[in-house]
Amino acid sequence: MSAPMPFPPTAAPHVVVVGGGVSGMAAAERLAAAGARVTLLEVAARLGGMVDTEHADGLVLERGADSVVAAKPATRDLCARLGIADRLVGPAVRGALVSREGRLRRLPAGLSGLMPTRLRPLATSGVLSARGLARAALEPWQPAAPADAGDESLEAFVTRRMGREAYDRLVEPLLTGIYAGDGGRLSVRATFPQLRAVEREHGSLVRGLRARSRQAAMPASPFLSLPGGMRELVDALEHALRASGRVDVRLGASARLVRGPSGEGPCVVVLADGDWIAADAVVVAAPLPQAAGMLAAAEPAVAAELGGVALGSTATVTLAIDRAAVPHALDATGYVVPRVERRDVLACTFVSSKWAGRAPADVALFRVFLGGVHRAELVARDDRALVAIARAELRATLGVVAPPRLTRVARWERAMPQYELGHPERVARVQRLLAARPWLALAGNGYAGVGIPDCIRSGEAAAARVLGAAPAAAA
Repeated sequence: MSAPMPFPPTAAPHVVVVGGGVSGMAAAERLAAAGARVTLLEVAARLGGMVDTEHADGLVLERGADSVVAAKPATRDLCARLGIADRLVGPAVRGALVSREGRLRRLPAGLSGLMPTRLRPLATSGVLSARGLARAALEPWQPAAPADAGDESLEAFVTRRMGREAYDRLVEPLLTGIYAGDGGRLSVRATFPQLRAVEREHGSLVRGLRARSRQAAMPASPFLSLPGGMRELVDALEHALRASGRVDVRLGASARLVRGPSGEGPCVVVLADGDWIAADAVVVAAPLPQAAGMLAAAEPAVAAELGGVALGSTATVTLAIDRAAVPHALDATGYVVPRVERRDVLACTFVSSKWAGRAPADVALFRVFLGGVHRAELVARDDRALVAIARAELRATLGVVAPPRLTRVARWERAMPQYELGHPERVARVQRLLAARPWLALAGNGYAGVGIPDCIRSGEAAAARVLGAAPAAAA
């Protein structure tokens, strides 16, 4: 994205950004670059939201996302502006595994996102039975949905194209790793609109995705991270905001109410302690429940839409174990567990294999994922119970019986928006409401993507929106 046009010094607007996660920080960075004065409010004692990294005993321990999708340029572009693009690295190993009846099998080569682009690697992977493979092989001859067909769930779409088993054994566990949701309720249009586009253009996902992969310049690695963890991005961004001289960062600041301009008056953000801030425009980049709460009194229609988005909960358990006590080769980035396996665990990352430098050579570092919409009750269990579940999983699947040197539990309760059927229409309604409120913009993972690049892009778009309105309000 090109840099926004700066305002003349005499017309520098004041924009309040509510929420200091990646989306809010990205919005503040673009606003400051355009010459705006920014007040960035964050209720927590640190910036970064769900992006956080701990360093302990020579280990690099992620609490949130450990990487970004390389094909989405927003992170690389931001890192370039921050001067850390040369620190982006890909995984140290390639390939992942999937559990089938308790045994780990390698995911087939040639996956494009969720879907296979080649049938031969799928046939030799052992992920599908002979019957399931025969049905998947018929995909190129399945009729495409009519052009005027409505939205459908990811489960219905994949089952229609590739069969039930391909969904259950291959696509569903990969999907859960992204949204921790229910594929029977998630919208294709909201989550993977490119799949519908490929179907309509080529009549076949396998043919279409293969053609697209040949035409596009594929990144050397599908995922990127930073040597010290994704917190490096937050730290570099925070340094840039503070060094700009245009951003007032206020930690421990909770916004209670956001109200638009009245007559010739400014916008107002009322804080929980009763203090208030006047502004020319406001970017609300808080999580959906908090955003809905602060907009409820002044913008009830917008708040109602935000409050209608379903939310999922997840937990992660990190365990550091003596490498000599792990019999598995750990020659992959980790593995995913299909829901049909009926296990408590969603996935497991082999952190010390996936990323170089995350652990000493004599330590195997694992990260086990639990919860999601189908097992949300697990997230409420205490740390000891979650560690016990994670240890039982490693024992059953990898043969690990040794006690861990270190454990960490992270919970993200009601933090993962679910892009269910009707989500695109909801977002469109919100956009129509905001059209009459040029002073207000929304940003975050609840609208058009849940990953870090999506959040960066969301924050940048919010900044661009209010930049178009704020100078007039400040005049």
